[in-house]
Amino acid sequence: MSGDPFFEMLATDDPVPILQRLRATDPVHRVEPLGFWLVTRHDDIKTLFHDPEQRVSPDKRLWSSYVPPPEGSLLRWADDHGMMALSPQDHARVRRLVSAAFTPRAVRRMENQIREVVDRVAAPLRNRSGEVLDLFADFTQIVPNSVISRITGVPPGDDEERFRELSQSVISAFVPFTPPDLQKQAEASFQELSVWVRELVAKRRTTPEEDLITDLVHAEDADDRLNEDDIVLLLTGIVGAGTETTALGGATIIRMLLGLPEAAARLRADPPLIHRSINEILRYAFVSPAGPQRYAVRDFELRGSRVCEGDMLMLALGGANYDPAVYPNPDRLDFDRDVRDFATFGSGPHYCLGANLARCEIGCMVEALLEILPPGSRVREDQIEYQDAGFFRRALDLPVEVGPAPAGA
Repeated sequence: MSGDPFFEMLATDDPVPILQRLRATDPVHRVEPLGFWLVTRHDDIKTLFHDPEQRVSPDKRLWSSYVPPPEGSLLRWADDHGMMALSPQDHARVRRLVSAAFTPRAVRRMENQIREVVDRVAAPLRNRSGEVLDLFADFTQIVPNSVISRITGVPPGDDEERFRELSQSVISAFVPFTPPDLQKQAEASFQELSVWVRELVAKRRTTPEEDLITDLVHAEDADDRLNEDDIVLLLTGIVGAGTETTALGGATIIRMLLGLPEAAARLRADPPLIHRSINEILRYAFVSPAGPQRYAVRDFELRGSRVCEGDMLMLALGGANYDPAVYPNPDRLDFDRDVRDFATFGSGPHYCLGANLARCEIGCMVEALLEILPPGSRVREDQIEYQDAGFFRRALDLPVEVGPAPAGA
């Protein structure tokens, strides 16, 4: 598979130059070894999210290379009934009901829970000057899973750890080209997670608590309510969107900031700036050539390329985030930039309902990490271990040598 620009980007820490070349010369690039199209221009990606011409769908069952999970499995059930498989009308219905659960009061509660989790996980990492900490294993991986646990109502401790293990296993099954052994493991985890969620739903129907499951159980729109299956699938999606991606994103951002000491110093001096400029931080840090997938429901032409029914199109968020047609001087981290038409959280009917919570969570993580890591802290690039996950090269850790404590600290 070597030789294709897509795989060259996956093998490097800086895919931006290759993304720029593709966006300029081949904006709808055919990744021939895997048979999908890589879309890199911001306007095309935004259009495909909205899709007013109904050319594509997020339903992976339409993919010509789709291999359905075994009949009767939970993964098959999720493929057939999950949010991406719903008709536009049913999708809008579920979104309305989920939105009803995100009341201002509920969002304030969730934001408080995020801050409590971040403070708890950060506490043992403070005052560790001179040590090398694995901030992925000890912080950015723990926080998102613990936040999801707290928000949904899973108590801290052993239950939270088990919930985290199951969640990470299930997520792997929803990524294209996942190996069969991981699919099998994910099915077993999904079975256990489903039982757990259904038990929580039953409890919250009779004994409400201050958590998201209670909010979803009691959400209503006119006379409509979510059923138990809806809630299981929604929580699976929330876990998928709010754990692994956030963990990797937090690690990517802190690695980026430690390589830009002046930017890190400005954020340390003005912590509220982190939250005001979080869109720009996410735009600049998220340079991955990969992204959400769409599947052609009919033949159509895009930028001169002939897309056929059943083709997969991968929306390169890194391409959109660095498109100079939308962001002048995209290679510069500009905390004063007004970031609009931001593609990372989707757009239109599939815009992420938890986007504001994700911004809050990542902002709190960055704020805590910059407090933990004084000036002079550095990523130990020589100690990072990598793993091939499908066609992705994934860092397994984030070793950071903590700088000397500031004078007088």
